[in-house]
Amino acid sequence: MQTTGTPFGIPGEEQRIIVQPIFKDGPFDLNPVTLAGQHGQYRVQFLLSRPGYTIAKEREYAFIDNLVGTSYLKIAKPEAERGPHDVEKIVIQVQGKNYRIVGSPDKDGLLGKITVDLEAANANAAEREAYGALAPSLSLWSLNADIPIHIETIQVTDLRTLVNSLRVVAPQFEMNFAAGPSQSREEFCQYASIYREGLNTSSAFYRFLCFYKIIESLIAKRGREARAKKNAGLDPKRLYEVVPEKNIDLLALLKRLYPWRLGWNQQSVDQMFPKEVLGEKVTAIRDKHFRPMRLGIAHALLDTGEITVILDNMDHIQAVNKWLPLCRICARWMLLSDFPAECSSGMK
Repeated sequence: MQTTGTPFGIPGEEQRIIVQPIFKDGPFDLNPVTLAGQHGQYRVQFLLSRPGYTIAKEREYAFIDNLVGTSYLKIAKPEAERGPHDVEKIVIQVQGKNYRIVGSPDKDGLLGKITVDLEAANANAAEREAYGALAPSLSLWSLNADIPIHIETIQVTDLRTLVNSLRVVAPQFEMNFAAGPSQSREEFCQYASIYREGLNTSSAFYRFLCFYKIIESLIAKRGREARAKKNAGLDPKRLYEVVPEKNIDLLALLKRLYPWRLGWNQQSVDQMFPKEVLGEKVTAIRDKHFRPMRLGIAHALLDTGEITVILDNMDHIQAVNKWLPLCRICARWMLLSDFPAECSSGMK
């Protein structure tokens, strides 16, 4: 199945497409619970690609049952040279597990796809289990061969209902050129450079750190300015952004931040604004939800001492993908509030 359409969600951030099959005699009697999955057999497929060279086209979403990607890791002879007794797949039996990890080569013999069939409580549990079993091997191969091994997308199939979920990246908009002000304050340029760095990277963890740094720095900037006002005998009242509670107000906020968007998919809005942040100040969201994530990533990548966080852990990946869109929204929101002249196009 292939689908094309207008962008949804925050461009450049990961989204999940869930498709319910329809058969000749009508669809299964499915409800939101079974769409999320229930206890049963699942197939988890990992499509590999070389970093910077995607298999899927930017605005085309294809389920990967009939696709094989590629990598830099050769596991077999090229297809044209394979004989009946040559290796066609690699099979890994994970210690203590009752399932196997199967790797398939592309036509050139390079590892292109990995499949795991297993029993799990639901689709998320199947993905988490399969990824947790696979990731250590990928990291080991990457380290020993000194090559990147990149998972482009993950597809989870409920083998009972054939409901499929596919991880995709929302495509970027093609924007008209806008020069902006002839001169920008150096302070703003510092923030803008970090924002661009966040947009340019393909690492969700690093992107989160970039947008978190903008939020953290702007909170510190506002505190410094409030203290200066107080010392000067002025009203030190500080600006706070509060996430709206009503859906109509959330849509109005998104329209203000992204005025070129014609509309938003409700599922995307729900993903961008989890229920636990509705009505909360951005400063409180930073403390409750963003900071713990930042500390975990920083311990793994930046701080001194031993590594304590595994970036291959699916729980950590799912957590950063949950909070990254909102972190990006908050960073943009605060920038537009603090630098209205430089960001005037976003305020219309």
